[in-house]
Amino acid sequence: MEQLNNHLFAAINQFAGLNQFFDYMFMFFAEVMPYLFIVLVIAAWFRSKEHTKRYLIGATLTSVVGIAINHVIAQVYFHPRPFMNDLGTTLVAHTPSTSFPSDHTTFMFCIAFSLLCHQATRTVALGLTLLAVIGGLSRVYIGVHFPFDIAAAAVVSGFAAMVVHSARYKLLACYNMIIATGDVLTKRML
Repeated sequence: MEQLNNHLFAAINQFAGLNQFFDYMFMFFAEVMPYLFIVLVIAAWFRSKEHTKRYLIGATLTSVVGIAINHVIAQVYFHPRPFMNDLGTTLVAHTPSTSFPSDHTTFMFCIAFSLLCHQATRTVALGLTLLAVIGGLSRVYIGVHFPFDIAAAAVVSGFAAMVVHSARYKLLACYNMIIATGDVLTKRML
């Protein structure tokens, strides 16, 4: 499996450093994409009705659960990043921490997969899923993750989305309290 991971990494990362335009584009996708997701969730919050706000809260909670799962995995399994094994070309500086699974990609997939669970947000969620794939593969391109790190992020995110979605009725009172508090704060700010 490690050979396949290395081979897939080389197939994607081999282009890093060859074209400055593509390098900057993929560095942008890799580093900025999670912030774009945050901006989109916040913007959607202010434009949404109450039921969609519940979906956004669920997506945020899914991200917390997904990153928590990653943290647990990191405590029991360490996988070096490509540059720690002198593999490929690294375009951005990164701490020599475990690469498996990718936190950036988990965050993005959690938002997308959580919103996929609801008919009303499915179209947007499909677009976000595509952006998460681009963001994840960009992290491979820039040399800070292996492809299996991205795949594991998708698996963790799918699991986190299922857990939070299955608990949505139990969390309804909490969601409603967050919505009410958010509405009060928004009125005060305006």
